[in-house]
Amino acid sequence: MRIAIVEDDAMLSSLLSRAIAREDDLVLVGAAANIADALTLVTATQPELVLLDLRLGKEPAAEDGWQLYEQWPGAVPAPRWLVVTGQPEAAHLRRALDAGVHGYVTKSEPFEVLLAALREVREGRQYYSVGALKLLMDQPASSPGLEQLTPRERDVLRMAGEGLSVRQAAARLGIAETTLKTHRQSLMRKLDLHDGVALARYAIGSGLSV
Repeated sequence: MRIAIVEDDAMLSSLLSRAIAREDDLVLVGAAANIADALTLVTATQPELVLLDLRLGKEPAAEDGWQLYEQWPGAVPAPRWLVVTGQPEAAHLRRALDAGVHGYVTKSEPFEVLLAALREVREGRQYYSVGALKLLMDQPASSPGLEQLTPRERDVLRMAGEGLSVRQAAARLGIAETTLKTHRQSLMRKLDLHDGVALARYAIGSGLSV
């Protein structure tokens, strides 16, 4: 998988580059510290995964990382997105959930959390760290539709809100992955949800997530 890093922190960019170099199935195509360089980089290399910082540079000339998402070249296939931010805001997290961003991690969390997110997103799964999801803990404590879920379906929904993959959630609950997938399909049908991001967003809004 080809990965591009869009990050203005030279030290973090270097750490990420080294971590990627240790993985046999990952290739770093380049790094950029601003939107203009990032657009040039992705156009030339067509990465399959982009690690994106949401604040590039220093005030008053800081750039919003979302600009890269919004200005993504139409001729370049859409990548998977892993947001890494040092200034987490609930509004940014809601925007990431709504946009279908694959992963979201805050820089205040251990580097191992970022590596875990990278591995999950690489495999096509979503990864929203616990630190990120806590940004939305001011959401209402209840949500219409929960009463129709079984206790196990509520457990599965809570795991989704914590950003756990199917494998991690199944291990946490002590059930087979196939069983967990069955519960997920059932609760998604009941709640009229159609993907993992929508499931995580519903769990956060319902107050079930930690």
